[in-house]
Amino acid sequence: MNKLALTLSLLLLPLLTTFAYAKTVAGYEFGKYPAKVYTGKKAPLKLGEWKLFKTRLSDAHKDGTINFAGSYIVEIWGCGTGCISGAMIDKKTGQVYGLPDDNDGLAYDGCYSSDDEHQEDERLQFYPNSRLFIKRSCTQEELSDTTARQSITYEVYAWHEQHKKFQHLKTVKQNKIVSIDWN
Repeated sequence: MNKLALTLSLLLLPLLTTFAYAKTVAGYEFGKYPAKVYTGKKAPLKLGEWKLFKTRLSDAHKDGTINFAGSYIVEIWGCGTGCISGAMIDKKTGQVYGLPDDNDGLAYDGCYSSDDEHQEDERLQFYPNSRLFIKRSCTQEELSDTTARQSITYEVYAWHEQHKKFQHLKTVKQNKIVSIDWN
């Protein structure tokens, strides 16, 4: 049974990688920002100014799963109702870097609807084999007892490895009317 699971995993891995590359959000395709996934040894963690988040970052570093831009371990934590924040660890150097955010946290989701297509984990989108990082925030205005207008903002960034910083590529805004069931 274990041999069968391993064989299936090896066969499906290229398909999952292709799927990550094929995904498009706010008009940006993750495959156009490729990153080769690092397979070397993990460097010791260097917290620097991130000592306040030592437990979260140490646990993420210990796990060591690269989930962004080829060599980074992104760790996310809550910062209030609907708010998330986080940092990322370079597995090659152990250095911690901030994620693109503002004073209100990394991403805020204040949108709800009866047929909500956006899940909480969609507020941030990134992949191990891509340098593209997209955050989604949403605000909502009640129009009636059964409808609301959602204003969705996508902030699109690319990680630049040589400069060790994010470049803001574009802000994409979308509005839509949704059904609301307050019951």
